[in-house]
Amino acid sequence: MGATTVTEELTALVSPPVDVARDSASLTTIADALELALRTRAPAQHAGTPLVRKLATQVSRQLGVDAVERRAVDVCAQVRDIGMIALPDSVILKTGPLSPEDWALLNRHSELGAEMLESCPIMSEIAELVRAHHERWDGAGYPDGLRRDAIPLASRIVSVCDAFVSMATDRPHRRGIGAEGAMEYILGERKAQFDPRAVDCLLAAITGKGSARQRARLTGENGNANGNGNGCGRDIPSSHGVRRMPARSRELRGAMAEFEAVPAFGPAIERTISAAAFGGPHGGSELVSAVESDIGITVAVLRAAQPRSSGPLASVPEAVALLTGEEIHNAVTALPTMAFPWHTQFEALLLRCGIHAQAVARATDRIAQMLAPSERDELVAAALLHDIGKLLLALVWPDFATPPAVHSTPEEALHQERREFGFDHASLGGLLLNRWGLPSDLAQMVSAHHSARAASDRATIIRLADTVVHHAHGDAVDRQLMLRLAATCDLPLGWLRAVVVDLPHAGGSARRRVDRSPLSSQEAAIVRFLAGGMRTAAIADALILSESTVRTHLQGIYAKLGVADRTQAVLRATEMAWI
Repeated sequence: MGATTVTEELTALVSPPVDVARDSASLTTIADALELALRTRAPAQHAGTPLVRKLATQVSRQLGVDAVERRAVDVCAQVRDIGMIALPDSVILKTGPLSPEDWALLNRHSELGAEMLESCPIMSEIAELVRAHHERWDGAGYPDGLRRDAIPLASRIVSVCDAFVSMATDRPHRRGIGAEGAMEYILGERKAQFDPRAVDCLLAAITGKGSARQRARLTGENGNANGNGNGCGRDIPSSHGVRRMPARSRELRGAMAEFEAVPAFGPAIERTISAAAFGGPHGGSELVSAVESDIGITVAVLRAAQPRSSGPLASVPEAVALLTGEEIHNAVTALPTMAFPWHTQFEALLLRCGIHAQAVARATDRIAQMLAPSERDELVAAALLHDIGKLLLALVWPDFATPPAVHSTPEEALHQERREFGFDHASLGGLLLNRWGLPSDLAQMVSAHHSARAASDRATIIRLADTVVHHAHGDAVDRQLMLRLAATCDLPLGWLRAVVVDLPHAGGSARRRVDRSPLSSQEAAIVRFLAGGMRTAAIADALILSESTVRTHLQGIYAKLGVADRTQAVLRATEMAWI
């Protein structure tokens, strides 16, 4: 059935005579007819509707809305996806991964649905609610970018219930993650994607308990997401007739368990152990630099220091100052070790994330010197961990670790993650840090660093630094966004230009910035290829050299950098910002 025919038939169906337009029975009849049309045309998209309606009704009651508003919530939940019937079969009936073009069409369904409903007088108010049910609390949703209370309450309720059911259950283009995984994600997006009151009421509806203790068990407010030591959650029980979702959360729980010990690179471990062995105060720059040179070591040391601190501790210098050399040694030697050559796409992704994190940390440090010198250490820690959610995505969906064929801006990539997986790396990163018992302020900076309107100035600094690094490395960026972020942070244009120009030549600290690279341009290119996991033969082909010439260059590189092998060369050149 073509889209035009369906729309015409639907319009005729839902245009009631004026004398019954105010009749509640007519509203029910029309809504039921629309739901039937959706179920017939797009059964996979309709499948979750009964559960969304049931949850939305319970959330409405928890919020204390009146009967008229509850009725509007129920009808909105019932017909929220009616715009799907206007989409082509290539999107509606597709069972494999959706292309960017498919997602662009799919994301129009709220607008199309609102247009259909507006043609029927009795459904005109529902049309506004349907149009807004994919808006976000932080303003980063679609189609109108509404935020907070500008989004109708009914739309906010339907949004959180729809997201829960969508993520928990299987969809034609992806598998669900189960009720527990979906609820944990939604709790992580409280005050970001979702109205916090609606989230709290959904939690109460799902668990049957609205107590603070129950919420703390699921959100990690007592150090673990679910109150147990291994990071794995308990099943969310069914209640109020809500059926348990398919048990797909094992994959997410497995990925979370993997992140109980983030792998670290061998040379970084050796360097940290060596720096810690000198004794005395552990706030020295060499030890701090060693810890901050690796994502896994940064996480391990911050986690080890939390029990020793009288309050939340979110900076590496403070962490190493609290720990003894033996405690630091024990924390890093317990980590899984990764060494060159990289054997998996995940290992290559971890290296790419580490290299990018170092650059963002340098840019963040430079900006913080200008804007927030007293918060430099905390900002640098957040910058080092800002993309850690990508590693979780790669563990759950291995194809995510493969570099994309087409480079998108960071914002486009984030929206693609949300469309394809139902998650984005920023929100997952914040959830991970919460699960690990790290400070909520640190988790908030990580989770909000891609928000359209960051929840704090510090999160905006991280986002600006991330954009600057992508720009400096020649990646696709929204330059106007970079200028707006700088203006939001009150960073003068001249200062921003200085950061952008200086970044490729800056080291990891004020002392290192005066060190010039000893590598020639060709040697630097070889080290960059090594960082990407390429072998000697592939590097020779890329540079149109013989393998023997590349090996000779490698020996020269090792001598110049004072290292013994390829892994150390990559880490040393990255740390010094020479590649």
